[in-house]
Order: sequence, then structure tokens, then C-alpha cells
Amino acid sequence: MTLHDTTEFAKKGGIVFALLVGVGIILAIFFRVGAVIHSILFPPKIQAPNVAYGKLQPPIFPQSNFNGEYTYSINTVSGTLPDDFPDRLNVYPMIINQPDVLNLKNAEQNITNLQFVDSTGNNLPAIPIGGSNYEWRETSPGPTGFQRAIVFNIVSQNFTMNSNYLTQLSVLQARYVQNMHDQTEAIQPVQNFLSTINSPVSDIDFTLTQNPPSTENYTTAPQLYSVSNGQLTPTTSIASAQVIRVDLYQKEIDYTITAGRDQDLTHSQNFDMTLPIVYPHPPYSTMNFLVASGQNEADIAVANFNHQKINLAPDTQGTYPIKSAQQAFDDLKKGRGYIASYNGNGNQILITNVFLAYYMGTSLQNYLTPVVVFEGQSGFFAYVPAIPTDTTQ
Repeated sequence: MTLHDTTEFAKKGGIVFALLVGVGIILAIFFRVGAVIHSILFPPKIQAPNVAYGKLQPPIFPQSNFNGEYTYSINTVSGTLPDDFPDRLNVYPMIINQPDVLNLKNAEQNITNLQFVDSTGNNLPAIPIGGSNYEWRETSPGPTGFQRAIVFNIVSQNFTMNSNYLTQLSVLQARYVQNMHDQTEAIQPVQNFLSTINSPVSDIDFTLTQNPPSTENYTTAPQLYSVSNGQLTPTTSIASAQVIRVDLYQKEIDYTITAGRDQDLTHSQNFDMTLPIVYPHPPYSTMNFLVASGQNEADIAVANFNHQKINLAPDTQGTYPIKSAQQAFDDLKKGRGYIASYNGNGNQILITNVFLAYYMGTSLQNYLTPVVVFEGQSGFFAYVPAIPTDTTQ
């Protein structure tokens, strides 16, 4: 081939190559546009929640103390209900403690650690009071300076302890309480008490008591009280406090779930969920303690520990459909929610915040299930079960 022929051939080859590239680009665009049009006309359905544990028992709420005829209106920052709920959430099985021949022996050792002794220094005997519950009762002030009685469930390890602290001179003088820099120092005696009694605390987040969330008011910092006429009266200064109430809260549940948005099953996305655990009477929990000045230090005068551990790594992770915020709000207006707290007098409730959470009650529960929380003025909190009734018993 001559130089002229080679040049002409190269030009023609370049033209053919450019045409092929152009056709390829056009075909790629055509197929992409076609795929988009197809997804619009025939949107893919995402996989439904697996409902792995079958029908669930709905949350067991206590009898509400607020039985008025309430009306509700939305007063959130956006002026509307949230529209970004996922269409499903995880449900977690609870860890159920089983009876064991060593239960009583272990409980006796725990009570011994708390120095429940008689006037001669001998360990107090366990008194069976029914089922798995046993009582230890001091007949005179013990090493703490309080005269205490504790009821301990040897299987669940839940307990209730009371004492005669309201009449004790050490409490009224408040030497150890008023020497604290602030009320958060009362958390340490609680931690020491739980460690002494070998209570399960690995899932408790003490920072939720030290620094309650600023956007939601379902937790509270340690509360200050004085003693007046044998009763606790709220006070605002550590200098006037004689008793400090400490509430504990379990860690928030943190996971990522692939779901539709607000019940849209055609477009899936990943949701990073960080959901709190809420209790029957917010901002208080089912694990609370009264710290007062004992004989030698700040000590526990009253304790209520109702706790159940969650299995956060089950063999099969259950996912369940949940209501939209609007559906839950409709249920609330129809009286299908539980009013957990309210400090106001009016019947018109302005809802200022709506969020998802998990509910932990005082009754033994097999699963940790979600609720929609409605927060309003004057300490108003209401819970609506998040899982629809067709997937609950």
C-alpha cells in the first residue's frame, strides 16, 4: 500500500471505530433509560419482614393513672408527624433466667455481701415468702446505720429494699450527701451496691443518668430531695438535699436495617437506628435507688431493681412491620395508647416530639418490642404499640 492508501484506510478505520463507540454509548443510554422506565412502571418489591417469632404478645402496660378525655394536636418543630420511619424494626428475644439448685446459695452470698446481720453479727436467715422470692429483714440498725429489709427473687435477681431512713439522724444531718460536689456523685454508691450484690449491669448505660439526652426527656439526672415531716420534698440545691434519687437506664439499641421508608415497599434503603428503651413511668425507670447519709458514708437506703436482659445476638434476627407515625397517632386519638405520664391539668395535649423506642415493663416479657412515643408539654408521654395488631396475639 502506498502512503496515500494507508492514510485513507486509517481515516476510514477511525470513522468506523467512532461510529461503533457512538452506537455503544447510545445503546448503553437506551438500556439505562429502559431500566429506569421499567422500574417506574414495575417497581420491585423489597422482601417483607420475616416475622421470625410468629405472632407476638403486645406490650404489657400497667394501668394508666391518667384516664381523662384528651384531644391531641401536632406541635412539632416541623409542624407535622415524622414521615421517615422505616417500614420494619428488629424484635429481640429476652434472656429468661432458669431455676438452678445454686440460686438460693448465690442469693444468700449476695445478701451476706450487703452485711445483713443480726445484733450479734451473725448472717440473717432467708425467709421464703412465695415462689422464687425470699426476704431478709434486719431487726435493728445494721452496719449502714439503716434498719433494712430486702425481698430478692433468686431466679430473676430482681429485688426491692426498704429501710427506716426517714427517721435516721445521719440522714437528716446529711453529712455525706451535702459533701458531694453535685448529685451525679450519688451514682457511685449505686454502682458499688450493684457490684456488691453481683447484679447484672453490663447493659446499663450510666452516662444516660449523668447526661440525659437534651432532645427527649425520657430519662432524668439524679433528683435532689429534702426530708420534711417524714416525707421527701424536691429541692434544687445539694446544700439542702438529704436524699438523692438515682434512676438507671439500659443502653440504647443500635443497629442498621434495610427497609422501606414509611411503609413504602418499593424503595429500600439502609436505616441507622439508635432507639432508646423506655419504661412505664418516664422519666423514671424500673431501676431506681435512694442514696442517703449512712453511718460511715453515702449509702443505699431504698432500692428497686426490676431488670431483664436482652439477647442482642439471636440465632435468627426477627424483623416485624411497624405502623407509620400517622397510624400510631390515629391509634392514640382513639384511646389505643398508654398514657405513661402527665403533670398538667388541661385535656388539650400538644405533641412536641414523636420517636421510636423499645418498651421494657415490670412484667416478665419474652420479646423486646417497639413502641411509638408521643411526647408533649407538662411531662406528657404516651406509648402506642408499633407492631400492627395482625402480627400480635
